[in-house]
Amino acid sequence: MELNIREYCIRCGLCEDLHPRLFHLDTQADRVELLCPQVPPELEEEARQAVADCAVTAIFINHAQTVQEPCRIEEELWVDAAVMGSGLAGLTAAVTLARSGARVAVFEKRPFQGGSVSNTPIGTKSVPADPAFQAAAFRSVFQYSNFNGNPGVIRAWLSGTSRIPEYVRFIGADLKLLQKVKLENIGTEREHPVGFPAGFTNIGDKYRLVGRGKGHGAAMVCLRAAEKLRELGGHLYVDSPVGGLLQEGRRVVGLTAKNNQTGAVFPVHARAVILASGGFPENREMVKTYTGHTFTDVNCSDGGDVLFNYFPGSRLTGDGHQLAWKAGGAKGAMGINGHSLVPGPGIIGNTPWIVQNETRTIQEQPYLWVNQNGERFIDEGQSRNHMAMGTAIANQPGKCAYILFDVDTRLHMEREGVEYLYFIFPTRKLTDITGQFERLIREKGNRHVFMADTIQELCAQTGIDEAGLTAALARYNRFCDEGADPEFAKEAAYLRPVRRGRFYALRVFNGGYSTVGGIKINGRCQVVDTDGRAIPGLYAGGDCAAGEIFGNPPIGGIGDCSMAFGLGFACAGSVLEDAGCEPL
Repeated sequence: MELNIREYCIRCGLCEDLHPRLFHLDTQADRVELLCPQVPPELEEEARQAVADCAVTAIFINHAQTVQEPCRIEEELWVDAAVMGSGLAGLTAAVTLARSGARVAVFEKRPFQGGSVSNTPIGTKSVPADPAFQAAAFRSVFQYSNFNGNPGVIRAWLSGTSRIPEYVRFIGADLKLLQKVKLENIGTEREHPVGFPAGFTNIGDKYRLVGRGKGHGAAMVCLRAAEKLRELGGHLYVDSPVGGLLQEGRRVVGLTAKNNQTGAVFPVHARAVILASGGFPENREMVKTYTGHTFTDVNCSDGGDVLFNYFPGSRLTGDGHQLAWKAGGAKGAMGINGHSLVPGPGIIGNTPWIVQNETRTIQEQPYLWVNQNGERFIDEGQSRNHMAMGTAIANQPGKCAYILFDVDTRLHMEREGVEYLYFIFPTRKLTDITGQFERLIREKGNRHVFMADTIQELCAQTGIDEAGLTAALARYNRFCDEGADPEFAKEAAYLRPVRRGRFYALRVFNGGYSTVGGIKINGRCQVVDTDGRAIPGLYAGGDCAAGEIFGNPPIGGIGDCSMAFGLGFACAGSVLEDAGCEPL
């Protein structure tokens, strides 16, 4: 028996989690290593299970063909709804439509289902359908957007989340209720002590998507949704990119798709088209034009100032955005979603929970943060608010910042423990921080990790302005001695001086799972033009449109997976309503 891995493997680490005797995820080389290409008899059953366990069908035995549905269309196709993209939003819309009896076809340009971000989440939230809970969640999110988000889109998302538990179980996946939200706590308490703010995340019941290995819950949801779609008579055509939209006047009446196996381009006639194509992090030009950031790679090489936690080979190039805009759709709010990150190599893998050492936890801490000029720029207690830190860092010179600490704080983290603990990185007390830094610098060649015996040497390594940092340290250390911070009002418990060498620093950039937004929609998920008029027959949901929830610009935005579910339901409901059908 010969074990193989297809070239589109997304290096999620699931195979190693479940079958460490057969696979090893080499994060440095960014590849999965086959430990037993020729499988011995005693491991043959496990190899067969590994094939079944792979959510994107990248593992196969001998010369088996893909289990995904090939595109055999050569001429044309007629359906009720055509969906672009097979992530959480696209498949949620497609299954909901097929469940109501609609003829549905989903087109995915990659050889497997699932958006890059859709393969990441391990949790979601569901706002109860009770009007009181819906109203409280709406007030919390609308206020979080500084009343700048589109209220109709916010309502559509929150209303749809109430359907998530039933839908996930209907498609054959599973989820576990972790915590019921109390009405009086909506928007007032954090969902997690570290991560995202209360006003955005603590708005509904908290669920864990049941996956395999370390997370991968949403990957299983996408896989089961694809299976359910086929069971309901729908079709998912992989390796079939959408190239254009068909229009009669302003109305969208279908799309064109390409059969990558034959090269044939064919029309798909549809009463409705749903764009659920995700973000555009792999389109460097769009990232620069619409966010102001320069994306080079996950190591921020050659002048890069942003990085993304998406799986390789995701092909998130903004195709849906371009189609919507060409059809007359307006450009909506666009930004980077999520959090701040220290670039690689050697810190985290392609997903947040694949941690290679403990330095990611250091970045969460409320110690001294400065910019390239050596100046403080925020109450460092906000370091546990990923979205706030990402936005603040993006506004600094060079779009980067540094967390600094000295030997005494190092010893504090190793002996007493850290101040903030994020559930993905559950390390209370750190070990051998100096050794971890040395390995990152010397063995991994990480250019964003620093150690020095003096502040002067640290400034020389990092490029931080020495005069600016010296002045900032004099003030900051005085605040630490006095137990009060008159500049940023940081809590006294987090005032730890930076005084005694060795000194340590991490360079941090804005980052996220993807970009968020770009296609402007209304509360019915219809794509609208610059005058706010809906383009008949064209809808959008998921990351490509989620910027409307946060306003323009989408400060503090993130493509939370509950948005993909919720807006997917909303797209389907609007398509059915516009067709004169009763929404499910």
